[in-house]
Amino acid sequence: MGYVALYREWRPQQFSDIVGQEHISRTLQNAIQNDRIAHAYLFCGPRGTGKTTTAKVLAKALNCLNGPGVEPCNRCDNCLRVTEGNSMDVMEIDAASNRGIDEIRDLREKVKFAPTQGKYRIYIIDEVHMLTTEAFNALLKTLEEPPAHVIFVLATTEPHKIPMTILSRCQRFDFWRIGLAEIVNRLRTVVKEVGVEAEDDALNLIARTAEGGMRDALSVLDQCISFSGSRVLISDVEAILGTVNAEFFVQMTDCFIKNDVTRGLHFVDELVNQGKDVRQFAKDLTEHFRNLLIMAVAEGAEELVPVSAEMLGVMLKQARELGQKRIINLIELFTSTEREMKWTSQPRLILELAVIKASEKSVALDLDELLERVARLEQMVSQMGQAATAGPGQGGQKSAAQVKPGLNSGCRNQPNREVESYQPENTGQAGQVSDGQMKLDIEAIRRCWPDILERIKKVQMSARAFLLEGKPVDIRDGQLILCFSEDYGFHKEKVEQPDTKHAIEQVLKEVTGADLKLLCKFTSELETGGSKAASAAKDSPLAEKAAGVFGPDVIEILD
Repeated sequence: MGYVALYREWRPQQFSDIVGQEHISRTLQNAIQNDRIAHAYLFCGPRGTGKTTTAKVLAKALNCLNGPGVEPCNRCDNCLRVTEGNSMDVMEIDAASNRGIDEIRDLREKVKFAPTQGKYRIYIIDEVHMLTTEAFNALLKTLEEPPAHVIFVLATTEPHKIPMTILSRCQRFDFWRIGLAEIVNRLRTVVKEVGVEAEDDALNLIARTAEGGMRDALSVLDQCISFSGSRVLISDVEAILGTVNAEFFVQMTDCFIKNDVTRGLHFVDELVNQGKDVRQFAKDLTEHFRNLLIMAVAEGAEELVPVSAEMLGVMLKQARELGQKRIINLIELFTSTEREMKWTSQPRLILELAVIKASEKSVALDLDELLERVARLEQMVSQMGQAATAGPGQGGQKSAAQVKPGLNSGCRNQPNREVESYQPENTGQAGQVSDGQMKLDIEAIRRCWPDILERIKKVQMSARAFLLEGKPVDIRDGQLILCFSEDYGFHKEKVEQPDTKHAIEQVLKEVTGADLKLLCKFTSELETGGSKAASAAKDSPLAEKAAGVFGPDVIEILD
């Protein structure tokens, strides 16, 4: 006999040889031992995980002349015929090429005949999801009530395409992707038996490329042995798969750490000139960042990341330099890049754009850092306001040129300038709640206004939309005065509706602890003394400090 591919030569012949599917092997063995054989099985799972192999082992175990037993003997005539594929009682049907109703009708006629050599006639229908709707319908009755000597084994990679009427008539077994360590151990056994040496890194790379499929791993190993001869090196596997070595990923990551766009683009050019697959590179680079993320967040990362001890130290250093948040950003960037490459005719351009984005300094600036910077600025403004309030000649009164409360408190509400220009004249007395239970000035209301808006959104979403156009300007006699521009009369009317007004007052009490009533007014109804104070404040020390920090235009904007 001529040469046989490794995945065929090393196909498991017993349940104990099947790797990574112990939950299925044990269930089937117990069923055989306890005489609980079902009439129909559905084997579903990814490619190369042992569906057809398990079906053949089951067929041998059931028809073994020395059984049925939990393992086939693999020596009797029936076992040998199934292994060689010429058993009269075990029929393999490819549903992809026999998918019509005529083929299923022919099957229905043949199942009536008794087995010729064994105890059961076993039909293995591979890729069963390829059958037509009419073929499935023709199979229904036979699948539900087949003759006592018939067993169906349906195999598929896409169980969601099978009608529920078929699924409900079968015992379903889900095959899992085979673990990395299990594939490596199997490959190590194979190379030892065939008399070939192989580096552990090479076997690890083959196993990772297989993505849980033993058949794929054995096929790649077969190709590597043909390429390199008696010794399989990591460089040989990289050459065959079109991947790059780990050092290349480390150097590319250094470009992102140092924000070196030029060097990163040179690496892409080198990648293309070597004939490497840029799609595979994007995928492998994402895997590299996944390893960095594991190192950044988990202890004992050497157990979770399959790299050498020397490379582990380098990657730990890179993980610390990048930080968890930036690594996550890079993973999202290159995951999106890999997805876009599938639909473009210019994958190199997509990769270059991703490298440019990854090397920009702005990528490292995340939302939390921006919020932290804003918080520092707000603290600085608050301190400036307190200094101006306590300064000589101020009489405890806050300057009208103080930076507007929305900026100081982080308030997301930005009222129009007409409303912003109003400042109450009698802040010292009117800024207190009249019931005497608690003193509360308008500045405190403005500082907690974002919280009030956030809470009212949960109580009544529309109320928040109307409040966005209003501005708290004063507290008088236990009433919070809310100011609206004449252009927002509709919003003012909605806020004044009893249900909305009551909801807002309840939220005010929850946030401030004070029992405030809401009073809405137009800007024209308010006193305008604050405008004069605001104009005079341009010459105040606080205005000069604010101009020094934020620029000379800030006072004009706040006016």
